[in-house]
Amino acid sequence: MEALLLQFTQIGLIATYMIVFLGMFIEGEMFLILAGILVRGQVIDFMDTILVAFCAVILHDIGYWAIGMKVGAGERKKFWIFDVEKLENMFKKLKKREGLYIFMSKFAWGMNRFMLMSSGYFRTPFKKLLKYSIPAAFIWTTTFVSVGYVFAERAELWKKDIKTVAIFTALFFLGMIYVESLISRSIKEDAQLPNGDR
Repeated sequence: MEALLLQFTQIGLIATYMIVFLGMFIEGEMFLILAGILVRGQVIDFMDTILVAFCAVILHDIGYWAIGMKVGAGERKKFWIFDVEKLENMFKKLKKREGLYIFMSKFAWGMNRFMLMSSGYFRTPFKKLLKYSIPAAFIWTTTFVSVGYVFAERAELWKKDIKTVAIFTALFFLGMIYVESLISRSIKEDAQLPNGDR
């Protein structure tokens, strides 16, 4: 593990923060947990990491909202692999509790980008998007970096070899996926309820 921390030290702070920044567009949770481990290993600073990740998450959210706006403004029946007409029915159901879902979806596996696109599709005002996206992004980034830090602290990961760290991290990450899938399922089930059942 010390060798891994040394490698991150050698690539430089800017490159390490750039990896964290780009990671928010790929698989944020895993990169934030790794960032927390690096914070514990004193490779990067906690507040700087939160700031970098937070900015990336806000840009990510605005990007997917803008994609939704573009799809909503067009007359195409197909967007990538999605049938726009079928998606529209689910978007309409999600619209009922849009603000709550924008916030909750940050913690729901696979639902965040879909929710952001639906917000753009129905032309949610930019200020409303930020109203829910900013607190969600701050809580989400702070939570996962802190979890990585505490996880490394409790398991004393920085004293173990890379294989042990990989196994611990993979198991922990699978647990997080399970929790997030429960939240995601709850949102999907709620969106499928008839309006009278709400």
